[in-house]
Amino acid sequence: MNDDFLSKSRQSPRPEFARSLYARLAREAEAKAPVSRTSAAKRLAFALMALGVMFVLTIAVSPAVRAAIDDIIARITVRGTTVIVSAEPPAPTGDGADYSLIWTPISPNDVSTGYSFFARLPTWIPSGYTLQARGALYYASMFDETPFSALFEWKNDAGETIQLHIMKGSCPDGPSHDPTSGCALASYISVGPDSEPQVIMLNGQPAIFYRGVTGLADLTGSVRKWNPSRWKSNRDVTKGASMIWESNGRTFMLAADSTALSQESLLRLAESIP
Repeated sequence: MNDDFLSKSRQSPRPEFARSLYARLAREAEAKAPVSRTSAAKRLAFALMALGVMFVLTIAVSPAVRAAIDDIIARITVRGTTVIVSAEPPAPTGDGADYSLIWTPISPNDVSTGYSFFARLPTWIPSGYTLQARGALYYASMFDETPFSALFEWKNDAGETIQLHIMKGSCPDGPSHDPTSGCALASYISVGPDSEPQVIMLNGQPAIFYRGVTGLADLTGSVRKWNPSRWKSNRDVTKGASMIWESNGRTFMLAADSTALSQESLLRLAESIP
């Protein structure tokens, strides 16, 4: 997961521009009545920060952007999550830190005692994986008193990782620009056709599964009370798998970077979350 974008000089454009184009894409895809820019931008900003949506972007009026829009070959929308399938998906641009999202370290036990909304740990984990002592609470800024998401991490002896990101908010009736729709978190993700995104059933509810991992949160290195979001990009888009679903006002994102874990294993893990 990475917030980097490429401009016409192949440098990162302003985040405001990226969010503006996503809003435009969403309006065209949903064909719903627009709301205020502040409301739409807020929802899209949270989605971008939480899921690290990546696109190769230039300038909105340039032929390159029109070509990028034309390059979209499919869209899959399940409730608040839209996966855009492109013929040539954007490549990761490297690891980095971003102060648009702040996190603080916390143990899974402390999440359970102090932030029960996010305390949704699975009761089944693939053999060899151990829950790590360091998790994370994410905030929009260090001045916010309430976190909007939590992240848990498991590792095995080979250093392979499973991460579960639990976010506050969902869109039970799908993404909408109607402020009365109840949509609190709209997520937009870009993948390539090799990721083979599909809709699966999870405890009788729809979820999106796709191969590959856009990136994993980096909770290592020097850690203070407040830390910028750090992501480790995954340069092999065929390695690992991801799953996204909603339940009881929460959006869950499960990511595993191991090729040895099957779709059935990840589904079993997800179904064991209370």
